[in-house]
Amino acid sequence: MKDKLLEVTRSHFASLTEFQKRVGRYSGARIQAGSLLSDAQGVATSWFDKVRPLLESASLAAGMIAQGTDIFDRMLREAKKPKPMKGAVTPIISEGVEFYRDLIHQIETGSFSTTTGLNIAPYIGGLSSDEGEYLDEAQRCLNVNALRGCIVLGWCATIARIQAKLAEIGYDKFSDATVSMAGKTTGRFKFYKNKHSVASLSELQRVFDTDLLWVLEFLELIDGNQHERLRYCFEFRNNSAHPGLAPISGENLYSFYSDISKFILKNPKFALAS
Repeated sequence: MKDKLLEVTRSHFASLTEFQKRVGRYSGARIQAGSLLSDAQGVATSWFDKVRPLLESASLAAGMIAQGTDIFDRMLREAKKPKPMKGAVTPIISEGVEFYRDLIHQIETGSFSTTTGLNIAPYIGGLSSDEGEYLDEAQRCLNVNALRGCIVLGWCATIARIQAKLAEIGYDKFSDATVSMAGKTTGRFKFYKNKHSVASLSELQRVFDTDLLWVLEFLELIDGNQHERLRYCFEFRNNSAHPGLAPISGENLYSFYSDISKFILKNPKFALAS
C-alpha cells in the first residue's frame, strides 16, 4: 500500500512541478494559452480522480486530505476561467508544491494499510483543516474498531465548529438569546431556563452542549427537527463515553456522522468567515 501511495503521489507531484515551470515561463499577465489551461484542469482533476480516493482508502489524515482538496479545487476553478490572471494561478501552484512536499514526507515516514471496514471519509471529505485533528483521530479509531472513540471525537469536532460559529456571531448575541428564551412563557422555548452571560470563548466552552443546541435553534441556524436529531447524536456521544450495555453499530456510526456532517460541519450556515 505504501509503495502505491508513493507512486501515485510522486507522479502527481511531478506533473504539478512541471506545470509550475510552464506557468513560470509564460510571459503574459493573463493565461490565454488553451494548452496551459487544459493542463491545469488535468492536474487538478487528477487529485480528485486518482490521488484523493487512494489517500482516503489508506486512512491518511483527514485534515491533510482536506487541505489538498481545497488547493486543487481552487486551481480547477481558476483553470475554468476564460483568461485567468497568472498572478492568481501562481500562488495556488506554489501552495500545492509545498503541500505535496509535506504529504510525501508523511507517507514516506508513515505506515499504511487499506481500510476494508468502516470509513467516515465520505462524510468528512472536503472539510477544512479546522476540525482535522479531531476527525483524523476519529478515523484512526476505526482502524482498531473503536467505534465509541470515533463518535466521541466526531462530537468534539461538531462542538468545536458550533463554538467557533457562535463566537463569530458574537458573545453578546449568544447571551441575549439565552435571556430571551428564559423569559418565554409560551411556545417552543418556554421550558428553557438557563441564562448565560458569556464574554469569551473560554466561558462559552463551559456552557452545556444541550444549551448550545437550544441557542442554535433560537438563532435559526437549525430548525426543530435538526435540533432533535443533533440531540440524538449527543446522546450517542454520551452512550459512547460512559459504561452501558447498548452497543454502537456501524449503522449507528454512519447515521451519527451523516447528521453532524449535514447539519453542522458541511452546513453553509456554519461556514466560518476566515
